[in-house]
Amino acid sequence: MTGGIATGKSTVAGMFAELGAVVLDADQAARDVVEPGHVCWHQLREAVGASYFEPDGHLRRKALRDGIIRDASLRSRVNAILHPAILKTMDRQWREWRDKDPRKVIIFDIPLLFELGLDIRFDTIILVYVPEHVQIERLMSRDGLSRDAALRTLSMQSPIEWKKKRAQIVIDNSKDLSATRGQVKEIWVSLTEEENWEHSQ
Repeated sequence: MTGGIATGKSTVAGMFAELGAVVLDADQAARDVVEPGHVCWHQLREAVGASYFEPDGHLRRKALRDGIIRDASLRSRVNAILHPAILKTMDRQWREWRDKDPRKVIIFDIPLLFELGLDIRFDTIILVYVPEHVQIERLMSRDGLSRDAALRTLSMQSPIEWKKKRAQIVIDNSKDLSATRGQVKEIWVSLTEEENWEHSQ
């Protein structure tokens, strides 16, 4: 599952989790791999410098996020360190769940799925969608950004309409939560029926 900034992907992931899915969250994995002492933490600190870390060693996330919006070179260095570590963590989690319960529906929640070329790894891609103008409005409201700042933030990801053409399933999250929940439940029925059919063969 993927989406764009401020499309409400976390909300939809929560709905799938309530229905029984295991959601492997790339954002959570990203937080885990930069905990002080982790191999990735050492690599990141060496690459970006101590100014992006608190005195106790914890990453100053907002400062780094602001930095990678401004500086494409910094963004490349950070991505080269974080993305392999995140994917390794998620792959380990997937294998652990598959060994524990092969029938479990497992959803990879990856914001930069298309940008990283990971779409070829998956049979079914769910996109959480809202039109770009809604993304901008939500981003401005959520993060207190100006329109220009919101547009710069969105520019770090591929356009949502481009992603929409490449996803097998699209959840329109531009209406109220009940409408979104209804779509999620329909997709859940389809996913679980498919999983049950595969295991019955």
